[in-house]
Amino acid sequence: MTLKFKAEHSNRKRINLISLQTNLFTSVNLRPFFGSGLSGLRWRIILFCLILSTQFAHAEFIWNDNCVEAYNEVSKLNFRKANQILTNEKKLHPDNLIPLYIESEMDFLHSFISEDEVILDKLKKNNEARIDLIEKNKEHSPYSRLLIGEMYIQMAIARVKFEEFIGTMYDTRKAYKILTENKTLYPDFKPNLRGIGIIHTVIGAIPKNYQWIVNLLGMDGSIKQGFSELKQLLAATYSHPELSWEREDIIVILTFLEVSLEKDKNKDILRKRFYNINDLDEKPMLQFAKSVFHLACSENDSIISLLENRKQIPNAYQIDYLNYMEGTARLNNLDFSAEKSFLLYVNNYKGKSFINSAWQRLAWCRLLQGDIRGYQTYINHCLENTKINTLSDEDSQATKEAQTKEVPNIPLLRSRVLFDGGYYIRSLNEIAGKPMSAFPKLRDQLEFTYRLARIFDKTGKKDKAEQYYIQTLNNGDMKPYYFAANSALMLGLLKEEAGDTVVALDYFKKCLAMRNHEYQNSIDQKAKAGINRLSK
Repeated sequence: MTLKFKAEHSNRKRINLISLQTNLFTSVNLRPFFGSGLSGLRWRIILFCLILSTQFAHAEFIWNDNCVEAYNEVSKLNFRKANQILTNEKKLHPDNLIPLYIESEMDFLHSFISEDEVILDKLKKNNEARIDLIEKNKEHSPYSRLLIGEMYIQMAIARVKFEEFIGTMYDTRKAYKILTENKTLYPDFKPNLRGIGIIHTVIGAIPKNYQWIVNLLGMDGSIKQGFSELKQLLAATYSHPELSWEREDIIVILTFLEVSLEKDKNKDILRKRFYNINDLDEKPMLQFAKSVFHLACSENDSIISLLENRKQIPNAYQIDYLNYMEGTARLNNLDFSAEKSFLLYVNNYKGKSFINSAWQRLAWCRLLQGDIRGYQTYINHCLENTKINTLSDEDSQATKEAQTKEVPNIPLLRSRVLFDGGYYIRSLNEIAGKPMSAFPKLRDQLEFTYRLARIFDKTGKKDKAEQYYIQTLNNGDMKPYYFAANSALMLGLLKEEAGDTVVALDYFKKCLAMRNHEYQNSIDQKAKAGINRLSK
């Protein structure tokens, strides 16, 4: 006998596992085991005890209205209200295990956003108990393995923030194994595509020279495969209303992955995903994802408009990083009210990511207004900060600027921030026509030719861009600045676009050969991705 269990979105379609269990027992003749003299009452008592003695009868995985409402509050980071709803759900339906997953999602988001090690320990401890409870019922529903796999993924991602890389690998391996098993058992179970799609994408992004580690762990996957699975699930959330609770999460995940890993992004498709989202101004993770999308599209004004109009939900947890993003967007338009946003970030955020970067940008706000003393005051905070995120290139570069005590060249700095905002003509006007003698320092000379190359590249003047990239690469390949390394990367991308694979690979390899420069991690990652693409 085959029993199919499906967790439904609405109470109307709810499957009662106890009634299914009753049907199973009553379909089998048990009288030979107990004799024929059992009264109807005694028969019912024995049958009832049999049902209660099985774990099967005690586990349900039901996305009812309470769970959907609680999950929606989690997306708003309104953890207090979500907990109230879940407390009520547990009283009404104590056998429903979906609240365990929602609680895990809250712990994960709290840990990831806050970078609080105490919250990470809480996530790991609580998930150990949650997984043990679900494990007892994992044979009875595709949701059991799904929830376990998702919890391992949450822990793996949270661990990265704290550089617990061994734990990350362990949790990823566990998630991969159980989700792959679930896919084999329930090939048509769409929610499984979320976790396995994330893992396949991450595996595909690992550089080729490190793939042996993945193979040793018994895992495989590709970026193309992962994207395909996540897009299938996103499409299913529109065609299957019971999966609609997944939609906004998948939009956030796909946005981050595609912006980071896709060379040729279809901006129209990415943009359409944000259409018709209810209450987007109340959902910080969606605001974060949409801001990242606008940043990738050089739509700086859209970032400012989105973030300055966002709502603050009473009692909801805040993503302080949105203040950092708003400050950066304002600075990129030479709007020095950015200082207010950066101060909100450094004064309120208790984690360590982008703190030094925020102090650096505060210093730039002062410098670009001619306040040298204010610049020195702010940049020195980078030397005082002992909580440094070694994974952040932005923080590392800010610290290095403070240590070298080299004050940035003002015209070049104005050109740089305008370029970062996508204001390419304004950026060019800041430095156009200036002779090389206007930049006596070697670093400034390299930045001058590099900035011209970047502007010409973005404005479609590829021949001029290539000329200045080559000049920057030749003059700066032995220096600790990022200009030469990124020029090699950009030359590789230009040649890849032109179909010259051999030369493109050569430039990507030159980029990787340059060590100990600024923005090492992010530039290396992009060069490795280029090599991976062209080596297949």
